[in-house]
Amino acid sequence: MVYYADLYTTTANVRFDTKQEEEIEYHTDRESLSDSLDSHVPDPSLGYGDKTTGSNLYNVLKKFLNNGKVSLCGGQVFIAVKRYPDESDISDIISQLRANHVMVHIAVDSVPSGGSNSATLYEMSYQTNGYCLFATGSILTNGFYWMTDMLNWHYQFIAQNFVVSGSGRIEIPAFKTPIPQGYTDECFFAITVQNHTLDNSFVSMNYTIESIDGSDVYTFPSDGANPLHGTAQSDYFSLKGSLSYKWTIDYHYNTDEPQIIECRMYSHYYHDFLPLPPF
Repeated sequence: MVYYADLYTTTANVRFDTKQEEEIEYHTDRESLSDSLDSHVPDPSLGYGDKTTGSNLYNVLKKFLNNGKVSLCGGQVFIAVKRYPDESDISDIISQLRANHVMVHIAVDSVPSGGSNSATLYEMSYQTNGYCLFATGSILTNGFYWMTDMLNWHYQFIAQNFVVSGSGRIEIPAFKTPIPQGYTDECFFAITVQNHTLDNSFVSMNYTIESIDGSDVYTFPSDGANPLHGTAQSDYFSLKGSLSYKWTIDYHYNTDEPQIIECRMYSHYYHDFLPLPPF
């Protein structure tokens, strides 16, 4: 995360769920952000000390949204959550995030330290064209690492969501990247398989990102692909600006209960903000 700080005008960080609420710190250079993160590592002794209190995450987000110091437009928010919030209605926060084109990406520990409502975390990321993963332990750590790696790719050019059940196939129609004609560049992508902690209803998910002429192919799962980190998988792949691509996903759940598959893709090259889901 720190490595990409110089690509952005302003960065900010804050610890939440502390007995003494901490202030958001804003930075204009990589060194300042690095120093702040190093001096504000997670410290359980500063926490609530119980398993009943809900997270104060949404209070912290409200402070960010009303900070009056930095522009919000196009902001990227990355959150690692161990304690769940209790709120069930966060429509005001989601509306403000969407109005400012702020994307929220959340890594949620599937073994919470308190709180009761993880559904609003997923909803907030979904409604802002971000994405949300559920995992625990080292899998959560690795998933969050790859999630923040998208900071190297500023522009989202695919954000599609599919409600599915049972077994089937999703085919995202042929698309071109924002990469200029004649250039080859890496694009970052992410896919999620459930909107809650991974459970036994998920059986498998396989997909390919393939050029129409068959010359470029990314396959999941494969030896060269990142694994599924809980409910999400992300990676990057070289694509050509002159070619069109298709994304084909085969899924298998052992239930007819609705599941949500999110597909996201990002580029170094400019693309305007994408439409947001109905809200």
